[in-house]
Amino acid sequence: AERILVEKLFELKEKGRGKRIAFLSDLITGALPDLVRRWLQTMGAPEPLLYEPLAYEPLRQANQLVFGLDGIPTYHLDQADFLLSFGANFLETWISNVQCARQFASFRTPRAEGKSVFIYIGPRLSLTAANADHWIPVSPENTSLVAWGLLRMLLEKNLPLSFSRPQMEALKARVGEITPEVIEAKAGVSRTMMNSLTQKFAQAKNPLILAEGLSCSEAQATETAIAANLLCTLLPGTRRTLNLDDPSALGKVVRAEKMKELTENMLRGEVDLLVIHQANPLFTLPPAWNLKKALQTVPWVVSFSSFRDETSQFAHLILPTPTFLESWGDFSPRQKVRALMQPVMGPLFNTRHLGDILLSTGRKLMGAENFPANHFYETLRQSWRQAGKQEFPRDSDEGFWEHSLRKGGVWDERKENFSKPLVSRSADFSFPRVSLRVSEPKENSFHFITYPAIQFFDGRSANRPFLQELPDPMTQITWGGWIEINPETAAKLEIKKDDLITLKSAHGTWQAPAYPYLGIPPDVLAMPLGQGHSGFGQFADSRSDNPAQGISPQIDPSSGGIVWATPGVTVQKAGRSLALANTDGSLYQHGRRLAQAVSWQKYRQSAGQKPPIVLPLPQGFTKRDDFYSPHPHSEYRWVMIVDLDRCIGCGACVVACYAENNVAVVGREQVLFGREMSWLH
Repeated sequence: AERILVEKLFELKEKGRGKRIAFLSDLITGALPDLVRRWLQTMGAPEPLLYEPLAYEPLRQANQLVFGLDGIPTYHLDQADFLLSFGANFLETWISNVQCARQFASFRTPRAEGKSVFIYIGPRLSLTAANADHWIPVSPENTSLVAWGLLRMLLEKNLPLSFSRPQMEALKARVGEITPEVIEAKAGVSRTMMNSLTQKFAQAKNPLILAEGLSCSEAQATETAIAANLLCTLLPGTRRTLNLDDPSALGKVVRAEKMKELTENMLRGEVDLLVIHQANPLFTLPPAWNLKKALQTVPWVVSFSSFRDETSQFAHLILPTPTFLESWGDFSPRQKVRALMQPVMGPLFNTRHLGDILLSTGRKLMGAENFPANHFYETLRQSWRQAGKQEFPRDSDEGFWEHSLRKGGVWDERKENFSKPLVSRSADFSFPRVSLRVSEPKENSFHFITYPAIQFFDGRSANRPFLQELPDPMTQITWGGWIEINPETAAKLEIKKDDLITLKSAHGTWQAPAYPYLGIPPDVLAMPLGQGHSGFGQFADSRSDNPAQGISPQIDPSSGGIVWATPGVTVQKAGRSLALANTDGSLYQHGRRLAQAVSWQKYRQSAGQKPPIVLPLPQGFTKRDDFYSPHPHSEYRWVMIVDLDRCIGCGACVVACYAENNVAVVGREQVLFGREMSWLH
């Protein structure tokens, strides 16, 4: 396979057609992209395209307009004392969910003055929204309206604002029509609620406002992100929650408009060789772009993916690479952090690291003097050797490497500069006006939103059976996709749980079983992204469709991204059912007092008193609540204590239990029989 690749590369180089080579990869950082660029330069090929389906184009555009940052800053939730999220599901898949979850645990730690307040505004009760003190449901087209309305109300308060006079005049001109009455009439958020939000913000020292910035749950994502950023500039304490000097690596990926441009070039026959590494754009890009036809138009498609997927099945040549568990590498999630990745096992199959392939083919095409390393491990060591000399000149090469291995990488631990303002007083505030026009929905038409699932993200992990069997945190559904619909809406349309329904937009149709869900407004339908694969292995082939089949082919002119949220979607029953394999028995406790709660104020009042608890068997046995008879525990009695101020319900412990104890996966049919193996959920 490598010989065939070298022959094709040599042919293109001899004909001077190196510019007609396109290299497409998922986000790669560290030593590998440097090698990729060097390899492409020797071929006379353009820069690689780093593609991520969720590229945060609206958020990046808003950051550029407000902060002057063409990227995504590092957020410090643990430094905030008031948190407001406009659809940013930071406990699930937003930017860096592990980092955010750890910071959120610190944010929620009770203090003498009480607990910090978290409020979520958005069209769906997500896992993040469920962890909030208050969820304010707002339809997808009105989220931006609420954000700008809050800004208007705060501008009217006597806050120590740092805006210049022209900036203040520009902002007031753009929010002047967004009165509390308009917000209540169009978005359904009462004046009382808006006043409460304004008061909580004004009383905070370090408020942090987040926006999704993805167009998954609203079409006006850029406008909402601009408002959220402006809210972050109102009080000086917010500067401690944002680090503009340590941007995320996600700012390096191309915007969707570049992927559309690549597809059009392929359709015009301007690409002779397409090299794909760990990217599956055919699953996530709009079908109307005709990427499938474009792949068939390219004379040679070479895939370096670890698994066969929808895109790589159109490759003429596949050179599979090992997974991150089987290979050396490094990754820099943000500018001041660089982590080392060590293999935990040897390759299970006949695979080769992408770096080894590039080095081998590079030597055969350009000579050993241009690619002296024999293995990527040597390139990695050389890259870290150079980094060590720059950052730690007193350490020896080997000492720096050993220290980095033990630590897991290197990161800048110097204190950040919080004195620099978030926005310059000379910044141009000529932002687009917020539309007050609300579309009149047709009868039985809905706003459709999709969201990246915590198990599969954008679908790249859907071929893992233990993740397919992980119950969704909010619905407890396994093995397949579903469409969330408000129970009242479902009753009106005579739709029941498990009914297969067909959604139709102006751009396509897709099917999935219905799941009546209380956490969705009556005019909204929601579906997780990640299921509906057609060529990603036996475990990813679900009976539900891919929601990307219905997204618009139009690029968002304000950000250059894809607009996932789709208005005017109609619903029709398919005439048959498909049972959802969910593991919960009921959404209610039926008076059994399984989960009890107490407010912070009542807890403080009852300090020192024994709380009312239900004792375990045999002391706590009651015929009303217990199925099993009391029995003695002569040797052991196990108890599990979970700190609900830190536990967010993500299900990571379930996955860890599967991995650590080698728990068997039983499959969809057995889950339907109630025989799931994951008791810890």
